[in-house]
Amino acid sequence: MKKITLVLTLALASAASFSQVHQHIHKNDSEPNLCGETVETNRLMADYPEYAAMQEEEDETFQAAYEHYLESWSPDDRSLYVIPVVVHIVHLGGAENISDEQVFSGIEQMNLDFNMENPDVGSTIPEFADIVGNCDIEFRLATKDPSGDCHSGITRTYSETTYDVGNSGPSNHPIVDAVEEEHGTWPQNKYMNIFVCADPNGNGGYTFRPTNWFPASRMYGSIFLRSDYMGIIGTSNTGRRHTLSHEAGHWLNLSHPWGNNNNPGNPASCGIDDGVADTPNTIGWDNCSDVYGETCSSLDNVQNIMDYSYCSTMFSEGQAARVQTALLGATGQRYKLSTPTNLASTGTDGPGDVCEAIFSSDLRSICAGSTVTFTDNSYHSVTSRTWNFEGGSPATSTSENPSITYDTPGVYEVSLEVSGGGGSESTSDENYIVVLPNPGTTIPYSEGFETLSDLPDYSRFIVENEVEDVTWELTTSAASTGSKSAFLGNYGVSNGSKDALTSGTIDLSGVDEDDDIVFNFKYAYKRKSSENDEWIRFYISDDCGETWALRKNIHGDDLGPTVSGSEFTAEAGDWKQVNITNIFPDYYVSTFRYKIEFENDNGNNIFIDDINLYPASMASLMDESNDFGVKVYPNPLEGQATLELIAKAGQDYNVTLHNALGETIAVVHNGALVDGKNQIQWATDNLAKGIYILRIESDGQIQTIKLVKD
Repeated sequence: MKKITLVLTLALASAASFSQVHQHIHKNDSEPNLCGETVETNRLMADYPEYAAMQEEEDETFQAAYEHYLESWSPDDRSLYVIPVVVHIVHLGGAENISDEQVFSGIEQMNLDFNMENPDVGSTIPEFADIVGNCDIEFRLATKDPSGDCHSGITRTYSETTYDVGNSGPSNHPIVDAVEEEHGTWPQNKYMNIFVCADPNGNGGYTFRPTNWFPASRMYGSIFLRSDYMGIIGTSNTGRRHTLSHEAGHWLNLSHPWGNNNNPGNPASCGIDDGVADTPNTIGWDNCSDVYGETCSSLDNVQNIMDYSYCSTMFSEGQAARVQTALLGATGQRYKLSTPTNLASTGTDGPGDVCEAIFSSDLRSICAGSTVTFTDNSYHSVTSRTWNFEGGSPATSTSENPSITYDTPGVYEVSLEVSGGGGSESTSDENYIVVLPNPGTTIPYSEGFETLSDLPDYSRFIVENEVEDVTWELTTSAASTGSKSAFLGNYGVSNGSKDALTSGTIDLSGVDEDDDIVFNFKYAYKRKSSENDEWIRFYISDDCGETWALRKNIHGDDLGPTVSGSEFTAEAGDWKQVNITNIFPDYYVSTFRYKIEFENDNGNNIFIDDINLYPASMASLMDESNDFGVKVYPNPLEGQATLELIAKAGQDYNVTLHNALGETIAVVHNGALVDGKNQIQWATDNLAKGIYILRIESDGQIQTIKLVKD
């Protein structure tokens, strides 16, 4: 047996230079440290001498146990060990929020590697092919949570801690704390916890070798993996297929073949050992230029999964024995994981029964004539399924991923029933699919929210609520004109999430390509404090919302220079107009849509009102100043209509009705009005169905109101 150099030796040697090493950890770099196991371990050792002392003692105890295990262990032994796994995806709604399928891919690759079934194992050079090790470990996603309830084995947490800053003690790690706060604790003596995030402290991944320093009943000794290093699909690729296995190797007490440091290629590493007899001393490889390379006077095991070569194919037999020693050992209470009692309590003693019906789709809002692809995400062991698609064609399906076409505008229910394991579960969502008209509503387009009774109404507006907290709603507490506006109760909301107010379809297909589009809206907002940096983003779409193009950003002082420490409610002088001047002819389509998105930062409430869209050729008709407090009802028009407006004594008011082409078709009033509120009534029975514009002009000021006759 070769001499082992303990982690403590390296830690003490590198403590003085640790600050230099730590500077190389950078947020969300496209080229992270490949593995941060030794970097993170050394950082904790430098900060906590008691951890270093404990690790030295644990290393000595483990090495003795490993050598004892080797005395009776045979590479041909076949005792399969099952490890329950739960994957915690921590995200901000970006690419790091990987799919379930990518998680499954990562678990599958790990199982292939630890059972000598990986397709590239046959590429191992002959000199090492005879000692390829079968670790005999199966990693299974848990089907029960710590309370014994049905679970998918995957959690999702919206949190800025997706930019992980690492441990700062045995019981302090922000990314872990965020998950525990939302999903509870999944004890590491019951589950292997894998945290998937945008940036694990500048590394492709990292973990800690078994230690009693982390409380076994908590989650601080987990694996932390960058999202694009999970599996081989989605955001990852086949070149990263062994990354999770590499970190799992560390989690089961394997070192790098060149020993306990993060510096492959350093000649000094020839004198450092990994404690495994059949892995030759090496300085390590960060490339695969020579699988027959020799760096320490003997043939290197360049293709070892614990190396950095990126042409990995194998664990060795000695490494297989070492991970089994760790799995059976008391350190970190790893031995509890594979016990029959724990497998039963985590639901990993079998495939699990169907316990929840759940589905998703690639789109939620579409235009008439479009197709939606659905996915059955139910768990576990689904053997049959029955879908029902209100308004869709086909109306039913038994497929796992059916594609359904919707031809008629409306809001439709989707339901799913799944069976398996002697049971069945069902679910439904009555407002799941929104089908919008094609072509959309005609122009000129104006929206003052006066005729809406609720948000969303699934026709004129859909709301997007990223984390299912506060969202856009209708309010009568403030308005630029009239009595209603759209309102987001954002006071003190600090999770960095985005909430969007998304329009229905608008028909711009008849606009001349030489004509410009005028688009404006008003908002009212005050910051809660000067530190707030909240955003309005304005998007447009030319394909019914399948893709979006950013057209305007407003944030910081530009959004709201005034600070209001109390909860903000808009008053008359608080409204600002936003003008969008970059809607180009490529977007003159029949399914044009727009989106107003707000991103929070512990700030204040925001209000939206008076949205207008029309060709510049209609500018003389649509020019407005909105000072008359106008209200028209009923709208849509039927029978007799009533116009309410606030007038000033001594001024004449010219009220005219125009069709969608801008032609004057009626004079509703022309002359003076009394001071204060006035009501003007006129008959609308003779009007044809369509869109109309009511224009009020007085003393050089103009206001327009969009009316509809059904």
